[in-house]
Amino acid sequence: MGQPRRSVPQNVSRLVARLASTVKAAIFDLDGTLLPGTSAEREFIRFALQTGKQTAPAAIRTFLSWVVRIPTRGIQSNKTYFSGVEMDLLAETTETFCQQQLTRHIPDQAQRLIAAHRTAGDCLGIVSGAPEILIAPLKDLLDLDFVVGTTLACKQGRLTGDLDSPRVSGREKIRQADQVARVCEFDLRESTAYGNAFDDRFLLAEVARPVVVNPDIRLARLARKKNWPICVFS
Repeated sequence: MGQPRRSVPQNVSRLVARLASTVKAAIFDLDGTLLPGTSAEREFIRFALQTGKQTAPAAIRTFLSWVVRIPTRGIQSNKTYFSGVEMDLLAETTETFCQQQLTRHIPDQAQRLIAAHRTAGDCLGIVSGAPEILIAPLKDLLDLDFVVGTTLACKQGRLTGDLDSPRVSGREKIRQADQVARVCEFDLRESTAYGNAFDDRFLLAEVARPVVVNPDIRLARLARKKNWPICVFS
């Protein structure tokens, strides 16, 4: 008689199946990519001014009116307008902001692309230089697996106007993407990334499928040189 067949433990079977299929992700930049021509911060400032949400002391509302007119890069480097804002109040306000204002700026092409990646079984997320507290609600609103942004410093329940960690841009995006890859258990090097700015080139170069969206001049030039696909969201 032959030896009796030994049953394979169920957890071993799952492990073998998992090793046989690499988990990939689709990582989206936000400002200028999922949000063509604008940024999360710019839209939040407009929202705060238009709705009268008291997310900041009245003394800086004039400053907000000025900030919304300066270039996006200026907003990226200046977080003074957050100084003194109650963290809990801001978090509550951003729920409404993302639902009522921010998601309507995400074009249909991007929404369909997210849906296609979801159907393919990809891990979905955003890695952005935008303040994480402003964009965190997008995780549930867009049915994503992760949202990573720049963290703001907080002291005794109020924002200080400073950053709590390096801004998530350039090479820092790779570090953040690596961290979330370990947590969500996907292979970053087999994944897809979408970006619009020259600073996004580092993360784009790390993945198997870099896609350039509404690129600035330098990224468009680099994309043509490397034969990266270019698409336009409008």
